[in-house]
Amino acid sequence: MELSLFERQVLINQYDLLERLSDDKSDKEYYSQRKEIYEQGFEGEYFEHVPYTDTLSKEDCELTYKILNLFDDLSYEWDNNAEIKNGVDKYHVTFSGFDLNDRVECHFYSYAKFLIADQGKFHETRKLYESNEIALNSHGAGPGLSGYSSMIERKEELYDKKTGGHKNEWSLEDIKFIIGR
Repeated sequence: MELSLFERQVLINQYDLLERLSDDKSDKEYYSQRKEIYEQGFEGEYFEHVPYTDTLSKEDCELTYKILNLFDDLSYEWDNNAEIKNGVDKYHVTFSGFDLNDRVECHFYSYAKFLIADQGKFHETRKLYESNEIALNSHGAGPGLSGYSSMIERKEELYDKKTGGHKNEWSLEDIKFIIGR
């Protein structure tokens, strides 16, 4: 991608301001590196730092909701059921986020962050985010969209099989089935 000198200067100024305003050493370093990319004109590095022009479709917004609801439910069950807590590692029932280095998942990340951090939705996941137990960026270490979709399919399959009682009352076996363990 090519940027005009004006666009580069705007980004240089923006990162310069962010660097000056930040009290965090690693953030300052990050902003300094971003500033240098635009000062030096390293076009190969622009892709990570330009605004996204794609939108997140209504279906993808709904999928994001389903994913976050799933992990809110899983975290709640894990926190409140000793059998599940003893039978499943917390890691497997905690939302690991979306990969910011993935062209598609970065949009899901932005929407999830907006829902959790800005709108205060998804109580269980928000608690983990606010306490810095999760960062919402999986760095490619999470199940990804296909893994999340499979988990949702298994959850919905369980819902369809349940008769009577509350559909969110899950056993250890149900949790293991949903997370694929």
